[in-house]
Amino acid sequence: MKIVDINKIFDVEVSLPGSKSESNRALMICYYRGDFKGCKDGFEGLKSKIRNLSAADDTRLLAEILTKLSNGFYSSGQAAIDCHNAGTVLRFLVTALALREGDYVLTGSDRMLQRPVGDLVDALRMMGADIEYMDLEGFAPLKIHGRPNLLSSWLEKDCVVAVDITRSSQFASSILLALPAMMAGKASRNVDSARGRATLRLMGELSSLPYIDMTLEVMRRYGAKVCREGRDVVLEPSEYQNVDYVVEGDWSAASYWYEMVALSERGRATLKNLHLDSAQGDAVVAKLFESMGVESMQCGNDVVINKHPDMAVNELKSLFLRYNFTDTPDLFPTIAATCAGLGIQTDFTGLRNLAIKESDRVAAMTAELSKIVPSSKTSQIVFDSHNDHRIAMALAPLAMKIGALEIQNAEVVSKSYPDFWKEFQKFIPSR
Repeated sequence: MKIVDINKIFDVEVSLPGSKSESNRALMICYYRGDFKGCKDGFEGLKSKIRNLSAADDTRLLAEILTKLSNGFYSSGQAAIDCHNAGTVLRFLVTALALREGDYVLTGSDRMLQRPVGDLVDALRMMGADIEYMDLEGFAPLKIHGRPNLLSSWLEKDCVVAVDITRSSQFASSILLALPAMMAGKASRNVDSARGRATLRLMGELSSLPYIDMTLEVMRRYGAKVCREGRDVVLEPSEYQNVDYVVEGDWSAASYWYEMVALSERGRATLKNLHLDSAQGDAVVAKLFESMGVESMQCGNDVVINKHPDMAVNELKSLFLRYNFTDTPDLFPTIAATCAGLGIQTDFTGLRNLAIKESDRVAAMTAELSKIVPSSKTSQIVFDSHNDHRIAMALAPLAMKIGALEIQNAEVVSKSYPDFWKEFQKFIPSR
């Protein structure tokens, strides 16, 4: 993708994808409810039950796999399920397959096989799951011998399980999403007879905690009685209901347009289907960008963002931004690129888990941002996306400051925001 020219003064409307994280959680709940049975095309078929469903590659992949699972496609032998480089898909499926009759092999891309899953496997094994590592301990590919009565047995004897989320909050979400379906019909008997509930205990560093809270919010919207009390997530006997679910716009995706406005001379963008009071952790981006000269205002179902007219360049360069990304790791590429473009000094912490994302995002952003040399504006910079959707989208707005640039493997944005380049065209001068 080559970006030759870009408007520095603009007033545009931008369409956002449905939240990928929210969509994937809603899909898992629909799977546990049995909504995929008899559905030939899970993604299209579920659109009537989940409005504004994300069209991201990861969401389409999850819908495809859940459709095949629900309709017996993987029923014979040791069926291999390829999750490509979709961490959420693989981690959510570990629990789903552990609870399903049959033998399965769960695998992914070379990069996916470097991303940890051991803490989730440990927790499921404590609950009685039969899961083997086929290569390196703690990593896919996995051989899973499904046991449909797994949680039933666990609920009758224990009802408390601990999971370490230091490396990923998805380990906890994977188990949580399954619990209401497994507890359905068992509320009157052996579910924690003393209290009538099940408990998931969060161990280790509480990384990406807002994503767990998002999981709980989606579960509640489907009728689950669940809450978090510090490190304990407590689920009361309840089951998922058939609801008309609407997915909110994706705040992670919105961050790239905040970057565009921040780097502009005078920019205004209306971000469709977005709410400042969102349960998504990345909604904090609105507060973060206030210090970088971007104002946010709720207008009906949209958020309008403006470049503050009185924010001087010298004032921005005098800023020193300190931020801990433990809770919002997906914002790192955006914030790093924006600060580089504005010349803002930074002190970033909470970066450890970024090494196990689609790329090593700290190393990738360090390598790409080092290519920006003020005296080299006459030569076109070629950025490498590192096969990472968030790296590609975070680097694109830098054309506001450095002029023409090229992004290699730019199509990788389809992983979370398939229409990103279509929306980006709104900032290109018409010929």
